[in-house]
Amino acid sequence: MNSLRAKIEEILIKENYTFGQLADYLNLSEQQLEEGLANKTLELRYLEDISKNLKVPLYSFFRDNNIKVSYNEKPYFTNKLWNDGEETSPQKIMEEIEMLKQAISYKEAELAKKLK
Repeated sequence: MNSLRAKIEEILIKENYTFGQLADYLNLSEQQLEEGLANKTLELRYLEDISKNLKVPLYSFFRDNNIKVSYNEKPYFTNKLWNDGEETSPQKIMEEIEMLKQAISYKEAELAKKLK
């Protein structure tokens, strides 16, 4: 199963929807939706509809949770929608806190520049 479909199905399960219901909502057959996701040929408007209906940011379908970021380099969203079944260890929580601290520092510096 492709990762985009897996992410969508994970959200569907949490929201008590089925893949078939999503296909119906989009006016597609399950096969059309499956093929569009598998072949990466699904039109962007359908992904936007899925995003709106499931109330998740569109970018989250394409985000790689394994990428490490530094807020000193550029701003980055830290919203994590999936943890891929991994348990949150104290170390992971500390890393996320550090990322948030970096984000705050970056925003404070940005604000200070604008207030000058």
